Amino acid sequence: IVHLCIEKDRLGFQVFNAVNDTITALEPTRPFLERWAPGTPIVGEIGEFEAPISNRKIREVLGFAESHDWRKYVTR
Repeated sequence: IVHLCIEKDRLGFQVFNAVNDTITALEPTRPFLERWAPGTPIVGEIGEFEAPISNRKIREVLGFAESHDWRKYVTR
């Protein structure tokens, strides 16, 4: 991510959420939030394992693409 920022011309000061595309929990996002953060507002649609914090800005502005989905490396 830092490399993408350095390479981007005229970026100026920006704040990005450096998070995975998917939630880092074994259970789906909505049940996870209901269990561990009851009352958390969910605005709009959210994918089954979509991260509850968006990294959309870093994808759109810097062209970030997650290279390694943690689920490929962790087995239960």
